[in-house]
Amino acid sequence: MSVENYPRFLSECIIKDPDKDSGLRDDEMYGVYLSWCALNGMQPGADHAFWAAIKELGHSRNYHDDGHHVWPGLTMTGPAAVDYILSSQPSLA
Repeated sequence: MSVENYPRFLSECIIKDPDKDSGLRDDEMYGVYLSWCALNGMQPGADHAFWAAIKELGHSRNYHDDGHHVWPGLTMTGPAAVDYILSSQPSLA
């Protein structure tokens, strides 16, 4: 995936909510990205390239008390968010 698509991913799937106390964990951010790639028929870039691009695009993450990295003030939106949430839930069957 070319770097030009990372801004597109952010614009379609991630919104800033500075009033939100928490944010997205690394696994959530990357999971939404993988869902977005699948929905758009794209091959995901390497995870290290993804994280570097997200930081280069002006986002930063914090280490949270529970041992996770959190991207404060960010939340997911759109079809890729729905796909990620549904695919990460245990089967009801």
